Amino acid sequence: MDNYLDLRELTKGAPYQDYRIAIWIYIFLLLFEGALRKWFLQGLATPLLLARDPIAIWLTIVGFQRGWLRNGYVTTMLIVSTLSFLLTMLVGHQNLFVALFGWRIYAYHFPMIFVMGKVLTRTDLLKMIQFILLASIPITILIFFQFHSPQSAWVNMGVGGEGSSGFAGALGYFRPSGTFSFTSGYVLYQGVVGTMLLYYTIMNRTLPKQFQLPDWLLMVLLACYLISIPTSISRTHFFQTCVYIAFLAIAMMRKAALTNQMIKFTFITIAALVLLSALNIGTESIEAFTARFEVANKIEGGTKGVLGNRYLGGYLGTLFDMDGPIFGYGLGLGTNVGAKIMGGNMYSFGFNAENEWGRVIGECGFLLGIFILAVRVIFSFKLMKAAFRCVTHRFDLLPWMLTAGMLLTVPQGQWAVPANLGFCIFFGGFTLAAVRTSK
Repeated sequence: MDNYLDLRELTKGAPYQDYRIAIWIYIFLLLFEGALRKWFLQGLATPLLLARDPIAIWLTIVGFQRGWLRNGYVTTMLIVSTLSFLLTMLVGHQNLFVALFGWRIYAYHFPMIFVMGKVLTRTDLLKMIQFILLASIPITILIFFQFHSPQSAWVNMGVGGEGSSGFAGALGYFRPSGTFSFTSGYVLYQGVVGTMLLYYTIMNRTLPKQFQLPDWLLMVLLACYLISIPTSISRTHFFQTCVYIAFLAIAMMRKAALTNQMIKFTFITIAALVLLSALNIGTESIEAFTARFEVANKIEGGTKGVLGNRYLGGYLGTLFDMDGPIFGYGLGLGTNVGAKIMGGNMYSFGFNAENEWGRVIGECGFLLGIFILAVRVIFSFKLMKAAFRCVTHRFDLLPWMLTAGMLLTVPQGQWAVPANLGFCIFFGGFTLAAVRTSK
């Protein structure tokens, strides 16, 4: 992983311009393809599910042609997934489309991480991050209206113009989806916003002038983020925010110079809270979020049960509880699309596909699935180690804060869901690019 990128090439803008434009389109579709499927191109809702795939295919082909993907991670993932694809057609479910839908995740979406790490400069990263942060303002306004509107309202329309995109919440309120097809995509988007908002609030004045944001805008962005936590009625949103703050605290312990910036961040946060309180914004959402938190925690045995069973124990347990075929039930069977084509759902075929590690083992079997999981885990922790060196040796906080989101998505994120897969690739690619461009 350390040798495939030449930093001197990375500073040359022109040769990679077309690839950067493609990544811009990928990010734009990631944020707004749900809006197209729900409101503007309803008749194309199904094909738009794969709107980002042509970009991923092209960039992966370019990556192989230029030798950017000559590393053990991509090679192992491609060999194992292709072998699983062949076994799927021989002894698995034998549905070609479902198998291809599952194979594409590893064959040309995962390699995109390394293409992004190769072609994106620090300038590209900061421009894209600013775009994502500024987009959070209108998206927060949208989820505010979705939260307070009936499920029959236009803002809550479901994919293809059918039903509702809201998901059960608490006290009669539903979890909003924003510009995404489902609420999980919105929560992952807020994960990007959270990590980058913390980075900007701390490091804003150290950035080049053209990338600095005025304090009033930072306060507005922070207020939007604070509103989004209860309005999402999502415990995942809350817990991931705690993880991001913990990563920032670790950086502060390693670099005392961050303390002054942290004091400034605290004042801006207090100002944002005062503003929200003065405007009486978020009262209903806080009540709904609190009710959802209390009920769900009681069902799952409190916070200890949530963290132990849903995350740590839930993932590790799948490595020992699987009783399926040695080579799995077949690629793609754990995806919503594949399961629906095969006449079932994510729970119909002998494994719980909502648990990502369970899906991988269920589709590929233990012998092949463990290789896929190992690639994801080893890559993630090596990247975390490199990001930690950036913040301790170079006073570069960007790779470390991106790592906070990367560790919640690349090793264990739900790659079977197209929007979730997109954010996993985003975090992996951005973190790798940030490490490679660290000075």
